[in-house]
Amino acid sequence: MPSTPIELALAATLPAPVVDVELGPHLVDLLFDQPAATDADLVFGANYIAPRDDVTVRATLPLPVVAIKFIPPARAELLAELPSLTVRSLILRPSVPLNVGTGAGASLPGVVFTGEVRYASHTQRPTVGQTSHHWQVARQTEDGADHGQQDAAATPAGWETFWRRTLASPHGIAHRLPPILAAAPEQRRTAQQQATRLIDATWFAHQDGTHLELARHGSFQNAVRLRDATRFRHQDGDRTKRAGRVAFWQVARLLTQHQGTDFQSTSPAPKGWHGRFQEAVPPPPGISVWVVPEPPAPQPCYTPSAHLLFAALAPADGQLLFVCENHTEPPPGGEPVVVPVRRVYFVINNVTLHRLPDGMPVPVFSLSLSLDAASWTWGFDAQLPAKAESLVAPGSAAGPVELVASINGTAFRVLAESISRERIFGDASIRISGRGRNAVLAAPYAPVMTFGNAEARTARQLMDDVLTLNGIPLGWTVDWGLTDWNVPAGVFARQGTWIEALTAIASAVGGYLIPHPSDQSIRVRHRYPVAPWEWNTVTPDFVLPVDAVARESLRWVEKPGYNRVFVSGQDVGVLGQVSRAGTAGDVLAPMVVDPLITEAAAARQRGIAVLADTGHQIEVSLRLPVLAETGIIEPGAFVEYQDGSVTRLGLVRSTQIEAGMPEVWQTLGVQGYA
Repeated sequence: MPSTPIELALAATLPAPVVDVELGPHLVDLLFDQPAATDADLVFGANYIAPRDDVTVRATLPLPVVAIKFIPPARAELLAELPSLTVRSLILRPSVPLNVGTGAGASLPGVVFTGEVRYASHTQRPTVGQTSHHWQVARQTEDGADHGQQDAAATPAGWETFWRRTLASPHGIAHRLPPILAAAPEQRRTAQQQATRLIDATWFAHQDGTHLELARHGSFQNAVRLRDATRFRHQDGDRTKRAGRVAFWQVARLLTQHQGTDFQSTSPAPKGWHGRFQEAVPPPPGISVWVVPEPPAPQPCYTPSAHLLFAALAPADGQLLFVCENHTEPPPGGEPVVVPVRRVYFVINNVTLHRLPDGMPVPVFSLSLSLDAASWTWGFDAQLPAKAESLVAPGSAAGPVELVASINGTAFRVLAESISRERIFGDASIRISGRGRNAVLAAPYAPVMTFGNAEARTARQLMDDVLTLNGIPLGWTVDWGLTDWNVPAGVFARQGTWIEALTAIASAVGGYLIPHPSDQSIRVRHRYPVAPWEWNTVTPDFVLPVDAVARESLRWVEKPGYNRVFVSGQDVGVLGQVSRAGTAGDVLAPMVVDPLITEAAAARQRGIAVLADTGHQIEVSLRLPVLAETGIIEPGAFVEYQDGSVTRLGLVRSTQIEAGMPEVWQTLGVQGYA
C-alpha cells in the first residue's frame, strides 16, 4: 500500500509520538490530532477541536487491537485501506455508513472480524418534563365528631305570669261634664270663586283666579271658668256669649297690571338663496367639445429654493443628509423614516366615520382605537350624538353594523358590537364599542370546530388550512413573517374558533398576529425579529426626535436574567437546548413544551422569544401627533427615540389613537433595554 496520510479524529494508544508501523509489505502514515487514549482503541470521527501540530505515528500492524470505534462523520470503509487487519470488536455510532452482513464479518475486503459488531448510540434521553403538584394524597383519619350543643335535660317548673285576674270592685262614677252638650252647627264657605276669563292686550287665554279671603267665624270660644257647687271645671258653651274672631286676611282687591315681554312680533325679511345646482337646460344645436383635464403633476420632493435649510443637527461623519420634505410615503429600500426637527409641526387632521355598505356618514364627537402585541384585533370606541342611534343600531340585521373610521387617510373597518346611552341635563349622547373586522373569525360569530392535519404540512400551510370551511377558503390571506418548519401528520390538534387555531400556531414559536386595518389579511410576526443583544445591527423603521413628542414617560422593569432554556415537543418532536451566545448558559429558564416543536427551526425561534424577554428593560410611552411622515405607527416597528445625547431603540408593543377634533394623538408603548 502506498504511503498515504489518513486523517483520524482521535488518537490510538501508541507508545511514542513517532513510531514505525508496518502494514504488511507497505508503510502508511497515521495522523492523530489528540494524545494517545488509555484503552488501546482506535476511535474514528470524533468531534473536531482546535488545530495543533499533527503528530506522525508509524506502528506495526496487526496489533492487539481491543476495539475500533467509529463516530460520525467517520466512515467505516477506512478499515479497507488497512490490509491484513484483524478486528476483535467493532463499535459503531449512529449515522456511520457500513454495510454489515448477516454473519460475524463485514463487507470490507482485507479485514477480518473475529469478534462482534455492536451499535452504541450513546444518546442521552433526559427527562422531558415533570409535573409538580401542590397537594398530596390525604390520609384518612377516624375521629369522633364534636357537637357544640348537647341535649338539654327537661326540668319541670311552674309558669309565672306577670298579670293576675282582678276582682270586680263596683264603685260610683263621677262625671265632670253635663249629660248633654249643645251642638253648634255652622255653615262653611269656600275661599275661592270661579275665575272669570279676561281677554286683554296680552292675548292670554287664561288669567289667574282672584283669591278671595272671607271672614271666618269660629264655632267655639274660650270657655269661662265657673266655680259652683257642681265642681265642674268646664261649663256649657253658650253661642250668645261667643266673641267675634278676627281673620288674618281680608278680601283681596283685583289689581290689573300690564305685562311686558322681551320679544315682539317679527317682520319677515326676504333674502336670496344661492343653490349649488341649477335647473338643467337642453344643449343648443352644434358640436360640444369636451376638455379633458390634465392629470396633476407630481408634487416635487423639495420646494424650489436657492437656500439650504438645515433642519437637524450636523451628523458626526460630516455628510449632508437631504430629507424629502414633501414626501409622505415611506422611503424605498427599507430606509428609516426620519422626522425632521422643526420649530412648529403643522398637522391637518381629518377624522370621518361612515356606515357600510351604503356609505352613510355618521356624526361623531370623538373616537379611539387601540392595538397591542397580546391582541389580534383593533379595539374601537366612539361617542356619537343621540340622533345617530338609528345609524348604528343593528335593527333586523343578522349581525352588528360595520363602520369605516378614517383617521388622516388611514381607514379602519370595525364592528359596532355594543351600544350604550348617556344622558345629562341638556345633553344626550350614545357610546358604541367594538372590534376590528377580523372579529368575525372569533366568538360569537365563528363556530367552534376541530382542526388537525391528516398529512404532513408546514406551519404556513396549516394556517391556510385553518382559514377554510369544508375545504373552501374564507377569503382571508396570511402574511407569513416567521421561519417555516415541517409538522408531521397527526401532530396538530386544536378545538376552537378560527382565530384561536391561528393564535396556537403562531404562539408555538413565539409569534403573534397583527391585523390589517381594513383588508382581509392577517400578518404573522415574531415577538423579537432580531434578538435584543443584536439590536446594534438593526436599522430602525422610524427616527423620532424629542421635538416631535408631546409627552414621554419611562418605567424601569427588572426580569430574570435567563440565558438557557430547553424547548421540547410533546408526543412527536425534538428536544432543543437554546443558549444565549457569549454567556455561560448557567441560568436555566423553565422548560417549554409545545406539540408543534417538531424541528430545530421551531425550537430556536421559541427559545429566542424566551431568552429575549429577560434582564433590565425600559417601558417607554411616547405621545405624538399623527404626522404626515409617520402616519399611524403599528406594533412591531423599530423606533429610535432621540432625547438630546441619549438615543433609545425599542420595539413598539402597543398603539392607542385618540381622535377628538380638532386634535388627533397616538400613544406608543415601546419596549427597550437598559
